[in-house]
Amino acid sequence: MRFICFLILIFSTSLFAGERELPVGTFPGISFSLDKNGVSIFSNEDVHYHTSTLQIKKISGQIYEFVVAVYLQDTPKSKALSETRVDRYKVIWKGENKGSLINERIEYDKELSEFLLLSGNLTIKSLVSTSGIIETQTYKIE
Repeated sequence: MRFICFLILIFSTSLFAGERELPVGTFPGISFSLDKNGVSIFSNEDVHYHTSTLQIKKISGQIYEFVVAVYLQDTPKSKALSETRVDRYKVIWKGENKGSLINERIEYDKELSEFLLLSGNLTIKSLVSTSGIIETQTYKIE
């Protein structure tokens, strides 16, 4: 009986110890781009000024809240644009450092998003289903 309890303890410990988590905190944006059919249609290199942040909070289990704040200015004399968006995602790991993000908001549930954690960066690629545009955002994980 002790042996069975020991095996259960070892098995459950390895399951929970191996659970992967996204980093939490506030991270500065490095770059963004919009592509369609493999061709860049807009990126941070096309604007005069760009800054963005991503704040990640763990809600429960594999549910995370993402708060994205973006500030853009097309030319030095143009009006600056800013937007903040809040989404909750279910994280599905597909490897040691990559996975899928399933948006819990019904109006965005058709968008496919994937992430890659590599070399201190978090890159998120999202396919906007209605337009076929792929949005790529990269943040520095400090």
